[in-house]
Order: sequence, then C-alpha cells, then structure tokens
Amino acid sequence: MTDSWAYLSASELLQQMADGVMTSRTLLDFYIQRIEQLNPAINAIVANNYPEARSRADAADAARLKGETWGPLHGLPLTVKDTFEVAGMLSTAGAKRLAAHRPERSAIAVQSLHDAGAIVFGKTNTPVYASDLQSYNPVYGTTHNPWNTEFTPGGSSGGSAAALAAGFTAVELGSDIAGSIRTPAHFCGVYGHKASQGIVPMQGHIPGPPGTLSEADLAVAGPMARSAGDLRLLLDVIAGPSPLMSPGWQLTLPESRHQRLSDFKVLLWVDDPFCEIDFAMRASFRQLKESLISQGVQVSEGAPLGKGLDTYFPGYMNLLGSAMGGSSKKRERQVMGLIAPLANKFKDHIDIANTFEQFLKGVSQSHVEWMGVNERRYRLRQRFIKAFDEFDVILTPVAMSSAFKHQHKPEIPLRRIKVNGKKRVYADMFKWIAPATLMGLPATSAPMGLAGSMPVNVQILGAPFEDKTTIEFANLLAQAIGGFSKPPGF
Repeated sequence: MTDSWAYLSASELLQQMADGVMTSRTLLDFYIQRIEQLNPAINAIVANNYPEARSRADAADAARLKGETWGPLHGLPLTVKDTFEVAGMLSTAGAKRLAAHRPERSAIAVQSLHDAGAIVFGKTNTPVYASDLQSYNPVYGTTHNPWNTEFTPGGSSGGSAAALAAGFTAVELGSDIAGSIRTPAHFCGVYGHKASQGIVPMQGHIPGPPGTLSEADLAVAGPMARSAGDLRLLLDVIAGPSPLMSPGWQLTLPESRHQRLSDFKVLLWVDDPFCEIDFAMRASFRQLKESLISQGVQVSEGAPLGKGLDTYFPGYMNLLGSAMGGSSKKRERQVMGLIAPLANKFKDHIDIANTFEQFLKGVSQSHVEWMGVNERRYRLRQRFIKAFDEFDVILTPVAMSSAFKHQHKPEIPLRRIKVNGKKRVYADMFKWIAPATLMGLPATSAPMGLAGSMPVNVQILGAPFEDKTTIEFANLLAQAIGGFSKPPGF
C-alpha cells in the first residue's frame, strides 16, 4: 500500500485491480487505515460497515481471479452521502430521530452502484435533512474543510466533498436541491455534477421520510469525484429509469457536442448586479477567459438572452419553499404564509433576502398557486434553452464567494457572509445555482484554481439532458488549465 493510492481516480484504481497491481481488499484496507488516521480532524466519514465491506472485497477478488466481472465498478470501495439509505448501515440524514435507522434495502441509486460491482463501505456527513449549505448536525457533529479546518466544506454534500479532497474515497454519490453538490465541490476544489432533473432515481433518499416512493421537485442525485472522467463513469451507472418506470422507459443521453475544447462556443456569465461575486474570484474568471481564448474557444460574455439572475431566483425560491415545506407542520406553514407579505414590506428595514418572501409563500401556498408558478417555470425554461442554439455551454460562478468560516448561529435567515467588505444575506449563496435547478438543467462544478488560499470552481451549464457535454467540457478544461489539486498536508 502507498499513499499515492489516495489520489488515484476510480478509473485508474479499477485498471490497477484488473492488472493485478492491487486488490479490492488491499485498497479497502488502505482507505480504512487512512480514514482512521486523518478523519478525526475532518469528520467527513461518519458511519461504516467495515466487516461486510471486507467480506465483499474478498468476494470481488475471488471473482476476478476466476475471470468473472460484476460490472464497471467491480470491487471498487466507495462512500455515499448519509442522505442515501444503504441496507444494513446507519442512514440518519443527520437527524436525531433517525440516529438508529438501519434500512433493510438501499436507495435505488445506491443499489445501482452495488449492482455495478461497487463496495459501499462508509457514509459521509450532511446537515440535518440536507437543509443547509454547511455540514453539521446533532448526530455526528461538524465536518471541516480539508483546505482549512476553520472553514466549512459546504453542504449539504459537504462530507462527500471533504472525503474526496482528503483522499478517503475516489468517487461519491451526492444530492442537490440548493447547490448541495455544486457548492461543496466548489468549496473543496473537487468535481460535482448536478444531473438533469429526473434521470437519476431519488427513491431511498432522505428527505422525504424513509419509505417515500414519490420524488421531490427540484431535487436530484449526482456523482462527485476528483476528475471529470469519473463523473462520467458514475453517471453511466446511476442514470436510468426507476423501477416504476423501467418497463416502459429507457434513457439514452446524447454524447458530448464536441470532443475538442477549441470547437466549443461558450457564454461567460459572471457579472450580474443581482449577485456580485468576490473580487478574487472575479480575477480567476478573467484568467479563465484568457485561457479559453488562448485554446481557440469562442467566448462571449453576458447573461443568456439578456435576462439576469433576478429573472430566475424568485421562482426558484418559491418552489424551494414548496419542496421543503412538506416537512413542516400545518400550523408552521400557515404562520410562514402570514409572515410572507410582511417580509416583503419591511425587507429594507430588517435586512432579509429580497426574495425570501417567495420562499415563505412557497411553503404555505395552495396547489393551484403552485401550478401557476410551475407554469411560469416552464415558460422561463423554454426561453432560456434557446441560448443553447448559439452556445454549447454557459459558464458561471457556483456561488458569490469561496468557502467561509463555520457559522452555525444565528438562524439561517439572520446569517451574514462578508463579500468584498459588505455583509450579504446567507441566501445570496443560492443565487448562481438557481437557474439550473429551477429549470432542471445539467450543471457541472469543476475546479479552476485558487482564489487566495481556497479553491474556486466554475459552474458549467448545459442544455436539457446534455449532461455528457458539460462533463466533457470539464474534462477538456482540466487538460488545458489543470484540475483537482490536493489540499496542503494531505
């Protein structure tokens, strides 16, 4: 075993196992040893089932010696976010009431990993019910960013991103409703892909409550990794119809529009008065533009079709409120509905997010009202995707800043983050991720270097179901400017 194994890609590990350089068991034992040594300072891995994982690794090795293959992930040890149920393993979603929850069956996406030959040996930390962009909870405590333990790794897939950056796993399964894959990837300098809406089954994900068969609006699952190639590898495994749909539905995602970076036409959308970004990040995007042009990429700048973030954010916040309000009690929803018009009226005096009233409305609105917002969503989507007739991908920030220091108090609506010397409301961190989520578009979060001492990612938006185009662009971008860098000390 060697420390260099920690940062090999999943594809490299699978090849080395096939070549007999390593076995599934030795790789698993390496990860366990590394986690026992380094995880206490990070707290990314929060649950495990090492005995069963070792037994499955031995079986994978025995099968390989016989010339048998279980699938494209044969014998690969990996971890998944603790919002996904894994049979026989603690699956808490960070909630006290689920602290002893051991499901009898795995989430569909997890089962797809298992059926492809993977060995799920651990769970990674998340905020309570995946409801924050920081990863801490009363069950497992706080996860720290490997780049600087005083900073958050993001949320809600913060444990996933931290585990990847620390070399505890080669790939991860995350979920995203408010940037929960893209933002932690950005904060930790790894890759994350928010899949097109509906292509990865969400059954067995918490929330909703354990046993829920329906799937929440806006929420998606997706792969996380240290390379774009591994995003593609994992997406090919987990994407497909759910068991309820598989008798009549098939999924065939189109291949990437281009295989050379110089063939891409790019729209760079960085400056938006609705959400100014950190000055250091702005410099990173200027450098990105110069690098792309030097590679022969056609780069234009501006908001798609002239419509800025303020066009999309109100509808996103409304539907986010509806999606998350299902876990609130009826009386709580009624109170939020009463507060909504007051929030709008006094927003200039009490310094709240200028569209927070839309979230409150969403929590309490009727189904008839929801249908009206939903129709406006699809009209916005129909107009937005016309931009992809001219451009192959749209590049944006993931968030207004890089990772910030842990901030667990006060309550979320009252939290502030300083950007360019100004205190900004916490919900501003959701503005750049809103368009892709609102309209169900694929979005890949890819490293593009450092801003100061912390990582910075670019968000790559694509047309509906063109997930392989955004991932391939991330792959080609890494060849041009570099990709993942391991944190100092790891």
